[in-house]
Formats: sequence, structure tokens, C-alpha cells
Amino acid sequence: MTLIAGGKTIQIVQVSPKRLIQQQTSSLQMEGSRHEQQKQSLSDLIPVIDLAALNGDHIDEFERRRIITEIAHACKTWGAFQLVNHGIQPHVIERARAKACGVFELPNETRWKAKRSPGSLSGYGNGAVIADAVNNEIASEAITFGYPNSEADVIASIFWPRGNPGFSASIDDYNEESHELALKVVRLMVEGLELHGNLAHFQPYLTEHFGVLRINNYPASEHPTRDIGLPPHIDDTLLTIVHQGCEVEGLQVKKDGQWVTVPPRGDVMVVLVAAVCQVITNDNYKAVLHRAVPNRDKARLSMVYSAYPPANIFITAAPEFVSPAHPPLYKPFTWSEYLSGQVTHILNPIDGLQTVEREGETQNQTSESSESSSKLD
Repeated sequence: MTLIAGGKTIQIVQVSPKRLIQQQTSSLQMEGSRHEQQKQSLSDLIPVIDLAALNGDHIDEFERRRIITEIAHACKTWGAFQLVNHGIQPHVIERARAKACGVFELPNETRWKAKRSPGSLSGYGNGAVIADAVNNEIASEAITFGYPNSEADVIASIFWPRGNPGFSASIDDYNEESHELALKVVRLMVEGLELHGNLAHFQPYLTEHFGVLRINNYPASEHPTRDIGLPPHIDDTLLTIVHQGCEVEGLQVKKDGQWVTVPPRGDVMVVLVAAVCQVITNDNYKAVLHRAVPNRDKARLSMVYSAYPPANIFITAAPEFVSPAHPPLYKPFTWSEYLSGQVTHILNPIDGLQTVEREGETQNQTSESSESSSKLD
């Protein structure tokens, strides 16, 4: 079609509505493809750190320093990393997973007989350990076991009055090995802070802590983008170690404003930096915002070990990270004060602990977590 305007001839190409729709569809598909490629590339970039060099009788110091440097970099940039050759034996993992699966195959009324009571670390329920055992907004369920006292034998006697050989032993073995791995990883993280041998402030975190093993079951969901496996949150711990299994995706971490899926691998333990670690390093290490998303076709089971600091310790930033130019970013607090704030600040445990200079700065992160708890984006 030719149009003459202002003495100039303008050639106009007519496009049919059908062709226009095809072009728009193609454009959207290309944009979606680019988005998926970006998500995939970010997933590929989640640090994978091999601890094999630390498992022998003779440890090469150069390799050890390399591992420490990699872990420190991951703590500063991602707040999460993946461990291979971590030292927990495959048969310990698979036996614990198999025994845990049996819990979620029991009738609903049987599972609730072991409902976690207020103040207890062990029992059945889907709410946060320090909150009520029931959270109707979450499309998942969990069985938790404390460490060092798991009460796995007590829970087993409730579920299976006639016995379930090996259940409590499998849970306790996995709990113990997770605890040992957590202590090893904490030490590597602390050494990565380059404190030049001055570990006095961190010594309690290197020698003792209590823990919770939470085994989550995420049933298949017809509405995976609507249902909440676990809402976006920062863990209220020192660090968290997650075994996802090898088949079903679900764990996602927030990186540069995007949700990134952590690839499920049976040989991997995923380490998540948590709130206490961020406080004691004065933000040198970053706690990672993460969530669990249900799968449309398959149920998913994850085993999550949470390492807490010693119960009576006074939690504050290490003096090495405090100066007139870099004041403490969080108010000192006791563990009891920390716990008492969890009901209000469950999605961002350190909200309310910031110093005056920081309070306005972190409101956006807390708001994002709270909004995301009711609607996954």
C-alpha cells in the first residue's frame, strides 16, 4: 500500500491480524526462552565446592586454603553453596530418607498423634519449630528431631506400636553426621574471614551447638505457582544443611532479585547461610532468602539440618568487624531475646535487631518476605 503525504511517497506494509498474533507469540516465546536460559545459567553458577581434599589422613594445606577461599566467597556473594564429597556416607542418607518416607505414608490421624508440643524440638507438624506446629497456609508437612536428643525412639513408638526396626537408629545416625558436618563447615567459614588466628569470638560456635533435623514432605500440587511449600524466609540459625534428593526440584534461593532453582543432586549437601552468621560477621557473610516450591507431578522429600548457636551465648558482632568506620549493624542480644522475636519476625529473624542506622535500610527486605509469604512470585 502506497501513501502520499507532504509530497513524499511512503510505502506501508500491511500485516494481517493473524500474522500479528504470530509475531507477538513468537516474541513472547523468545522472551520466555531468554528468561529460562538466564534462570538456568544462574542455577549453574551456584557454587559447588568439593571437600574431598579434607577427607584423607594427610591434608594438603594448599587445597585446604583453596576450599576455605571458595566457601568464603560463596558466603559473601550467594549466601549459599553446594558441597560434594562432604563426608556423610550415601547409605546413611538413603536409609534416613527411606525410613522418613514411611512416616508420610501413615494415615493422617496416626501422624498427628506425634504432634509437636509447644517448646519441643521433636514431633510432627508443618509450622516453624519455635511456633505452633500447625500452619494452614503451607502445603507441606514435616517431622522434626532435636539434636542431641532426637526423641526418635519415642516418636517411633507412637507411629508403630509394634515396632519399626532401624527407624530411630537411621535418624540418629543422620543427625550425628549432619552435626559433625555443620561443625566442619562453620570452622571453614570462620577461617575464611581471615582473622589471622584470632578465633576467640567464634570459639563457642566451633565447639558446640544444638540442632534440629527437619524432614519435609511436599506433596505434588495441582497449583504449584499458587501453593506454598515454604514461604520466602531467612533461617533463624547459624547455618542450614539441606539434602534435596536427586529427582525433584523445589528449593530456590534469591540472587540479584531473581529466584534461582538449586539443582537437586543426590550427592550434594546444600549449605544456606543464616541469620546468626550474618550478625556475628557484621554483614560480611549474607544470610540467604530462600523458599520451597511444590512440584506439579511428584512429591518431594528434603532433609534439613539446622545448626543453632549455644543456647546461652551472647550474640554480637565480632570485634574484628567493628570500628568507628564500620559500627555494629545489629544490637547485641541473647538467645532468649532472639527466640521471643521470632513470632513477630518469623520470615526475617534479624528484623528489629538492627541498629538505628540500619532500621530503615532493611525494611524493604522484610516487606518483600512478608508479601511473598502469601503469594509466590
